[in-house]
Amino acid sequence: MNEGLKSHFLNLYGMVMADGEVLAKEKMELYRIGEEFYGMKPEEFDRLVFSDEILFYTPDSDEEKILYLYDFALIAWADGEVVDEERQMMKRFALRFGVQEDEVDALIDLLLEKAQTQLSHEELLKEFTE
Repeated sequence: MNEGLKSHFLNLYGMVMADGEVLAKEKMELYRIGEEFYGMKPEEFDRLVFSDEILFYTPDSDEEKILYLYDFALIAWADGEVVDEERQMMKRFALRFGVQEDEVDALIDLLLEKAQTQLSHEELLKEFTE
């Protein structure tokens, strides 16, 4: 697994913990994202979480930035509600990824809206390129 993907999944795990609770629905969504979109097995993720590796990776492409932020939105919606801590965490990552401050809230709102419908990565990217 490359360093960027390791970083992304550690960040997603942070999103799961953002509200101070690790719910089974959120962890299952994390595993689903890993397996469906990245070919990652739950055991690989578990090993990563318990490793000593701490790193931060900023995605290179706009597409990758959108997909990583969308994965955060999927985690946020996994338990059926988005709490302020999750929204704030998404905002911090969007800013670190280079999203302009005046565009962050609109982007997060859009990604959270799309996450409610469980849009695939491919479908989401189509909407951004149309």
